[in-house]
Amino acid sequence: MDMLQGIRAFAQVASAGSFTAAAQQLKIGTPQVSRAIADLETHLRIRLLNRTTRQVALTEAGERYLFHCEAILARLAEAEAEALGLSAVPSGALKIGVTASFDRHHLPQLISSYLERFPQVSLSVTLEQQVPDMFLSHYDALLLCSSETPAPGMVSECLGAMSSILCASPVYLARYGVPQTLSDLKQHRCMDFADNLSSGQWTFDGPNGHETFSVGHTVLQSDLSDILNDSVQEGLGIGPLTLPVGVPGLRSGSLVRVLPEYRMKARNVYVLYSSPRQLDTKIRTWVEFLKETLPRCLASDQAAFSSLMTASPRDREMPGNDTQNQAV
Repeated sequence: MDMLQGIRAFAQVASAGSFTAAAQQLKIGTPQVSRAIADLETHLRIRLLNRTTRQVALTEAGERYLFHCEAILARLAEAEAEALGLSAVPSGALKIGVTASFDRHHLPQLISSYLERFPQVSLSVTLEQQVPDMFLSHYDALLLCSSETPAPGMVSECLGAMSSILCASPVYLARYGVPQTLSDLKQHRCMDFADNLSSGQWTFDGPNGHETFSVGHTVLQSDLSDILNDSVQEGLGIGPLTLPVGVPGLRSGSLVRVLPEYRMKARNVYVLYSSPRQLDTKIRTWVEFLKETLPRCLASDQAAFSSLMTASPRDREMPGNDTQNQAV
């Protein structure tokens, strides 16, 4: 059998969702497409497609096999381009997944700058609540933020650390009091990231070195950073905010840093993607662009926070504390 013809036919049917449409795009007859895929399934001893009179759908094995087929065809295209002396210019649709844990403050500017540099690429960005088991069947690359390293078997690059600060609104602190120690937090309304593998455990560097606070009951857990940020601003309770969100609030006075002598453990930012040996040009340039650009953004956030703290060593004057450590 012609293995390459079978792979091309299978990938085209998976993309078009139809044997007839795939045959037209490949400029061959529909029976040839059907025979090529049948031979491929016989060779592999698995069913790749479920066929009905109305549609063609990938089996679970087909989804897994398609990922490898697309990588093979991409590498073949690159090899042909190199053999012909053509420059590998990034082009086509780039599918990016962004987990809810990733603070999207910098994402619009990152996308704009990348597309300005590589105008022949178009981006599709989708919010993913968690890392899917087979994320590479859905995305070319995926961004996430976590205090834990990605699962084994996933190729990843660490792009830096995203710091958070424990904040509350002046209205909340005026009503419930200002915590003076980590143990005081047990008497307060706390909020946390729901998606983080270490949620419920806040790790700090403080006067006594590394300390961990078990949040216990929380009034709000959310894997949407926007919801958590807005809830802190509205006075619902005390919660961790990323620097791009927290610093403007501290500067304007709409937020107060809680327990300023304690520094929260940062969470790492990762980009997940397929094996480097299987990357097409647009994925490779996106990963390289992130490695070049995002660390500078994170460093800028840290510099803005440090500048604010230097200008105001006591952070912000705490509000009145008539109800110090009131239980809620």
